[in-house]
Amino acid sequence: MKNSGLLQQTQKGFTLIELMVVVALVAILAALAMPSFTTQIANQRVTSAAQELQTLLQFARAESVYKRTQSTVTAIGQTWQAKDGAKVLREATVSDVVSIEPGSSGGLIFDVTGQAKPASGGGTSYTASVSAPNASRVQCLTVTGTGLVRLKSAATKQACS
Repeated sequence: MKNSGLLQQTQKGFTLIELMVVVALVAILAALAMPSFTTQIANQRVTSAAQELQTLLQFARAESVYKRTQSTVTAIGQTWQAKDGAKVLREATVSDVVSIEPGSSGGLIFDVTGQAKPASGGGTSYTASVSAPNASRVQCLTVTGTGLVRLKSAATKQACS
């Protein structure tokens, strides 16, 4: 028998069926992971909004001490403003998905020494809780009477104290 001169070529790569099996497995794993991503995204929104408010409160306190004037931080819907009298110094708008329960309806006042008090009077500290649907935790933002701004994370079922 004579060799016809044709060499057998070996095929390299994946078959269509193998590729479809891999795509199906990736789709199943992505569908299983999606709920945890939803919770993670909600937690990140809560943390981001709380840090933005913390920065605004620290800015208002610093401006109060620096300019030797009283400054206030108030909320109008989802927009928080640091004011020097009627002049708006800085504004922070949080996402509509995030809900914030302020400690007092009138906001917070920083005096020229940096000390804080709720605008509605009563009490020496101010606490606001930041939460969102599908989040597994809530951020508690506390301002002490001395003006110290603290951020603490708590489980969703726990109340900020």
